[in-house]
Amino acid sequence: MQQVVKISGMHCNACVARVTRALKTVTPDVEVTLDPPQAVLTVDKPIAVDKLAAVVAGAGYALTPVN
Repeated sequence: MQQVVKISGMHCNACVARVTRALKTVTPDVEVTLDPPQAVLTVDKPIAVDKLAAVVAGAGYALTPVN
């Protein structure tokens, strides 16, 4: 299944790389894009939004769940 979250605060490819590295600590199958500013995680079961938010915040960004 795919879990999509909106990422706030990304402005460049370096931001995308930082968020990708952070989220890969939670799940290995993640795609982060700048336009739209989001992350698509392919997971067996949904990951708690609080956990994802903490990981993304540690990289200096914020997230909002999409689905």
